[in-house]
Amino acid sequence: MGRPKKCRWVETEPGVTFFKPRGIPLRALEQTTITVDELEAMRLADYLELTQEEVAHKMQVSRPTVTRMLARAHRAVAEALVQGKAICIEGGDYRLGQQCSSCGQWAAVTEGEPCPECCCRALDEPDDEKKD
Repeated sequence: MGRPKKCRWVETEPGVTFFKPRGIPLRALEQTTITVDELEAMRLADYLELTQEEVAHKMQVSRPTVTRMLARAHRAVAEALVQGKAICIEGGDYRLGQQCSSCGQWAAVTEGEPCPECCCRALDEPDDEKKD
């Protein structure tokens, strides 16, 4: 029995979930699928030109996992381009969130805002005025 999959961090869900060749109705096309986390790996590695180590750190997975995700995504895109298939972006094992600007932890936060962990720590710490 294999290890359970580690959930991957994804900054945002894609706004577009289908690509298809022009001029052919979607119902007439075969489809290939890319998961949301595979698309995020492609976005970080190919579009933003991050190294696989940087992608792994951002997504909170190992570098070999990033290599496998990129290989599957690249193969699916190549198959769609060569064989004229539609690309469907759906599924995957992921969580939405970003890295906290204050502590570096991953959480469901808006960019530039501290995570709930930082907010909770700030409430537990005494104010300077209250110190005697």
